[in-house]
Amino acid sequence: MSYRDLLVGKAEIHSRTDFKYAMLRSQFAGIMCVVSLFYILLDYANGVTVFIALYGILGGFGIVSFILNRRQHYLAATVVQLLTINILIFIFADVDNPYGGVFFYFITCSLAALILLNYYNHTLSIVFALLPIVLGYLAYTIEANLIPEPSYEPHMIRVNFVANFVIGILSNAFMVYFLINRNRDAEQTLIRTSTDLKRSEERYSMALRGTKAGIYEWRVKEDLVIVSEYWKNLLGYSYTELQNLTSQTFLTFVHADDLVQTTKSIAVHLQDHLPYQNELRLRTKSGTYKWFQDSGVFQLGTDGSPRVVVGSIIDIDERKKAEEELALKNIQLAKTNEELDRFVYSASHDMRAPLSSLLGLIHLSEKTDNPQEVSLLLNMMKDRIKTMEGFIKEVTDYSRNTRLDLLPTPVNLKTLALEIIQTLAYPLMNKKVRIEVLIDSTLEILTDPSRLKVIINNLVSNAYKYHRFDQADPYIIISTLQKGDHVLLTIKDNGTGISPEHHTRIFDMFYRASESSEGSGLGLYIVKETLDKLKGNISVQSSAGNGAEFTVTLPLSL
Repeated sequence: MSYRDLLVGKAEIHSRTDFKYAMLRSQFAGIMCVVSLFYILLDYANGVTVFIALYGILGGFGIVSFILNRRQHYLAATVVQLLTINILIFIFADVDNPYGGVFFYFITCSLAALILLNYYNHTLSIVFALLPIVLGYLAYTIEANLIPEPSYEPHMIRVNFVANFVIGILSNAFMVYFLINRNRDAEQTLIRTSTDLKRSEERYSMALRGTKAGIYEWRVKEDLVIVSEYWKNLLGYSYTELQNLTSQTFLTFVHADDLVQTTKSIAVHLQDHLPYQNELRLRTKSGTYKWFQDSGVFQLGTDGSPRVVVGSIIDIDERKKAEEELALKNIQLAKTNEELDRFVYSASHDMRAPLSSLLGLIHLSEKTDNPQEVSLLLNMMKDRIKTMEGFIKEVTDYSRNTRLDLLPTPVNLKTLALEIIQTLAYPLMNKKVRIEVLIDSTLEILTDPSRLKVIINNLVSNAYKYHRFDQADPYIIISTLQKGDHVLLTIKDNGTGISPEHHTRIFDMFYRASESSEGSGLGLYIVKETLDKLKGNISVQSSAGNGAEFTVTLPLSL
């Protein structure tokens, strides 16, 4: 059996403090037994027998308290010990010689009461600490003579004094030693707790930084929201800002599109008392919005209503942007697949028609020797080849716009427009179309020049292609107007025009406004797709027979 099991038994003691005091109580009971045996031997050796029965009582009640302590009746064991030693010391002090030193033990009784009882019953410890003072006074002033007064040889008085003084000092020293040990244990426990707490706080702080989480506490009844330093940092604020927030103040940070959902979520979870999660956008100090995941749990008050809500916000801005980008790519992929199906069908038709016509013309040329007929057939072949060449160019433009990255470059709009007109100069002049460029020579924008060239080229080519060359003054006018951080590029003509019912569809792939249209139906579609890349847009004003005006809106800088 171990020393521990001997003193306090094998039963588990859950509290470390209870264990310490149980050990002390058993040791004190052991001291009572040892002191009892010592004085029995001392008095017997000196022929004094009057106290031997009382010493036996002291040892007996020491054993009783020892058994009670092992059975975890701690208060009863303590009271038995204190009552026993107080009563017996009073009896000894009443009849013993005043110079025998018995009164030293009253100090031990008082100290034992404060140490053994204060942890369990503060009031009772004070009562038992004062009891030795009362008993000592009574023993000194009143002769109760509860037992016969012993007769001592003169030297026995000195022996008793030395014995009582030494044992009293040792008993008190034992008590003080216990207090010192108890204090040392408390200090070490406090140091360990402080170290563990600091380590826990550091790990907690690291975990919060790792998860990008900011903690908040909402005291519902006070309507006070307390946020952590990292919560403020996530929104771009310093530690000294955002003091004494309320729930209404918090809602002012929420994006307008998320406000209804957030308010409803808070109300539902306040009612149901369940943990909640909500994704929302919060306004940062710079005025921009970032996505966060808000999670919280409720602590209920005694009346069953939410008393405190403790939660956290986690930065999910990158994830949400990735999700939005993925959703956009899925939409673009679906659109691409749909357009690919249409493209394959229309492209095969548009390429097969001129090829079939070309084969027919070659077949006819083989059957004639007339130079004039051969020349006519060759010119017709050239027209079919040009049609195919134009179609292939449009397909190439579409592919480049879809595949290549943007290359923002400063572009002088007037220089670019004149360059495009120069390319188209022969057919324009041949048909006697008046073309004007009304653009400020200093106007520059930061954009992708190759894409912008495709846009202007297609619009000018269409204006030329669908002109009425029989009128007095056929014209194409290219002009610009700067409005804020955008520029409006307008291409206006007085050609055949477009009926209003076609305006919403002319930018669709392979759409032709009439059966007599010469183009493939890709030109305006490519313009629209290219403008989407350049963060611009296009609109049209036109009616049948009254020309058309296309307005392109572009940002001054990509």
